[in-house]
Amino acid sequence: MILNSDDATFDEATAVLTLRGEIDEGAGVALRENIATTTQNYTRSIAIDLTEVDYFPSFAVGVIARALARAREAGIELVLRAAPGTVAQRVLTVCGLEHQTA
Repeated sequence: MILNSDDATFDEATAVLTLRGEIDEGAGVALRENIATTTQNYTRSIAIDLTEVDYFPSFAVGVIARALARAREAGIELVLRAAPGTVAQRVLTVCGLEHQTA
């Protein structure tokens, strides 16, 4: 699956990238590009809302972890959000990735 306009939307006013559905390997590659684009190549802070993600394997976690590291290196904030009890929230907790619960 590749992230498309149904799977990823960016709200310019709130700087929130909302993801939905499955983030498999193909979507993970698109996600990497989507994060780079929405952060303007790591020059502006954004939030990524993972609440509606229902498949979040290790490859996708790696993409997110690398994005967090790149954001930190660039001095911008990349905030992860996931509602309590969701797949993404459980995965982020298990992986020890800091996130906000929506």
